[in-house]
Amino acid sequence: MTIPPVEDLLRDLIAIPSVNPELDGEESRRGERRLVEWLEPWFAARRFRTRRIEATPGRPNLTATAGPDDAPRTVLFESHLDTVGVDGFQGDPFAMRDDGGRLYGRGACDTKGPLAAFLAALDDDTLAAVSAAGVRLVWLGAIGEETGNLGAEEAAAAGIRADECIVLEPTEGRIVHAHKGACWFRAATRGRAAHGSDPARGDNAILKMPAVWRAIETSVAAAAEAFTHPDLGPPTVSLGTIRGGTGINIVPDRCEIQVDRRFLPGESCDGILKDLHRRLADVPGGVEIRLVKEGRAFHTDAQAALPRRLGAALAAAGVEPACETAAWCSDAGVLAPVCGQTVVWGPGSIAQAHTADEFIERDSLQAGTETLRRFLRHLASEPAG
Repeated sequence: MTIPPVEDLLRDLIAIPSVNPELDGEESRRGERRLVEWLEPWFAARRFRTRRIEATPGRPNLTATAGPDDAPRTVLFESHLDTVGVDGFQGDPFAMRDDGGRLYGRGACDTKGPLAAFLAALDDDTLAAVSAAGVRLVWLGAIGEETGNLGAEEAAAAGIRADECIVLEPTEGRIVHAHKGACWFRAATRGRAAHGSDPARGDNAILKMPAVWRAIETSVAAAAEAFTHPDLGPPTVSLGTIRGGTGINIVPDRCEIQVDRRFLPGESCDGILKDLHRRLADVPGGVEIRLVKEGRAFHTDAQAALPRRLGAALAAAGVEPACETAAWCSDAGVLAPVCGQTVVWGPGSIAQAHTADEFIERDSLQAGTETLRRFLRHLASEPAG
């Protein structure tokens, strides 16, 4: 089977709508199943064994495996299948447009570009080298990353395991060996409505919120003393939205904020929210706290074998290797505990993700393909260690 040029693969992938169902109400664009139905025979034609993991009805994850199940080493590549929505996208989001070396389309960088680079790297010589290395090569296409880590969690629960894992995301070719976790939550205060002309008869929920925010900031400051990381920096918190009241002449009976808390390896959403419940126990009327999304942190030593070998592949492809950390989070937080050494890497820039004119540079896409090809071909000569 001849592998098409990487640009053609990307065009095919972009043409298949796979918008996260929580981010689009249009049925013709929603869900990852159409993309799975295209990828499944593609991998089968390359002699991969495919398997669907469909814990969420109508939204299958897909694995593709080459090599013996009892191989001494398993290397996993992961791509999330969903994209963000397309409202406001400039031009047709599902028709790739080439403009001056920039390839435009929804998912072009996040993450159909990195996926196209991986597919393009799987030529006959590369697969022969992987087979000769006695390595089990697995690719996972996961659902629901844009609103959580649903697919990665389902795959981990279904038993996916690996010695090494490369999560394919647009990192500008830089190796991300650690990132923070994300704990998004809502906090709401309650009060009693009354006419604004006689506020003493009511209980103003908005006026309780400053005490809530002070408790949140105090909690983050305590976490910064308890948890440290030499590269990631301290835990952070950001107030994203605040809503309260229904009219200028009505004492508000409810106020709600949405909070983005970024945390370090060693922390967890569960621990963060339990600490807040304790700190907010004395707020009159109580505080309702509800988790919106959790993204876990992860860390792999920058000098471990996997980032070193990926760096060598980058150098061989003519790309200056760089290893860094990130404040954002990915499926790596879920996969790292079941996959040993884990990194996040791929062509394209995270700055283009989710934008109305999302694109990936052709040069970056081609360099990513060559890097993956060299990495896979050297699995035999450069053992995991």
